Amino acid sequence: MKRQLTGESERGAVSLFVVIFTALIVTVMTVSFIRLMIDGQRSASDADLSRSALDSAQAGVEDAKRALVKYRSCLSGSSDPTTCARLVATLPTDKSCQVLQNSGIVGAPADKEVIIKQSDGDEKLQQAYTCVKVEINSDDYIGTIDQDKSRIIPLRGVSEFNQIRIKWFTIDDLANPEDRIDLPALPSDPSAGFELPKQADWPSNQPALMRAQLIQYGDNFTLDQFDKPEGGDSNSNTLFLYPDQVGAKSYSFLSDGRRSASSGLLRSVTCDPNFSKETSATTGRQYACETIITLPKAIGASSEKQRTAYLNLMGLYRSSNNFKIELLNSSGGVASTPDVVKFGGVQAVVDSTGRANDKFRRVESRVELDANTFQYPTSTSNTSAGFCKNFFVTDAAAEYVKGDDDC
Repeated sequence: MKRQLTGESERGAVSLFVVIFTALIVTVMTVSFIRLMIDGQRSASDADLSRSALDSAQAGVEDAKRALVKYRSCLSGSSDPTTCARLVATLPTDKSCQVLQNSGIVGAPADKEVIIKQSDGDEKLQQAYTCVKVEINSDDYIGTIDQDKSRIIPLRGVSEFNQIRIKWFTIDDLANPEDRIDLPALPSDPSAGFELPKQADWPSNQPALMRAQLIQYGDNFTLDQFDKPEGGDSNSNTLFLYPDQVGAKSYSFLSDGRRSASSGLLRSVTCDPNFSKETSATTGRQYACETIITLPKAIGASSEKQRTAYLNLMGLYRSSNNFKIELLNSSGGVASTPDVVKFGGVQAVVDSTGRANDKFRRVESRVELDANTFQYPTSTSNTSAGFCKNFFVTDAAAEYVKGDDDC
């Protein structure tokens, strides 16, 4: 005898399937939500640890700065010689990760890492810097110049040099990282009535016009030696480096256009017309523009080594200008590749690795060692007649009106 399903039993089976299906959906949604919460918590924890590791690395940089300040103080003789002996002997030569411990700045030489703490119990946060390396003599000098601001760079090498290489304009200088460089062509004869564009007409992705000024002197000098060269020697020269599609790869500071009306003021420098984020990643080229400038011998100097030299670098038209300077020695001849000469105690390189728990971050910082040692004016006034100046210290605008007693 066959049994027929009634309507009530059919409805019960459907309800059972609906309940099971709903329970599965709720379970999947709950598990997915919990997984998202766990992933979010893990990401937040990783980000927090990463920031803490960066803080640890920065702490290593700050301790390295303290070591460099004390090192300079020791060299000038303004610190206790007994406390300086260890630092002066260790910091310039120690290439290990424990240079700060070995120099006596922090911890002990046996410490493999320096725990970051400001009070008792902070070591539980598991923050430390594990490796700090300090290089006092850098391979190059890098920096950023704001628009119309000067950067005075001591040209001091560990050995003899007679050229400098100037590079400028990086990916960070592009208005948009995805843009390409903009290089309007310079006339073939810039001296024939060429006028520089107004500030508003300078393309946003065109590299800055760089003013490179050399100031140098020998063991003995007189002020009039900065006004004109003597033979092939010179103490002061200025070149205006214009970014162009086609230009010279090298110049001499003796080609100062201010002293030759026929040659014009601008010196075209070849820049990569295809420079972009994509091409930089492919070719490894970090700077769009590059040129080599030969330095004359300082007036009265017995050799190229007997000079004190500075480069006064200024970026025109652009608000931010990344640059790199290298010292070169071309004594091998024109056909040879110039040897790079390290800067001698001008800009130190600090390489610091920090950790927070099991997360590590590494940073490289540049530390100025000769900051504000040479004060050079950004502009001057020159006249063959009398020179009169009026000074007012007042908060009343009416007192600024010209009067009969003004110059």
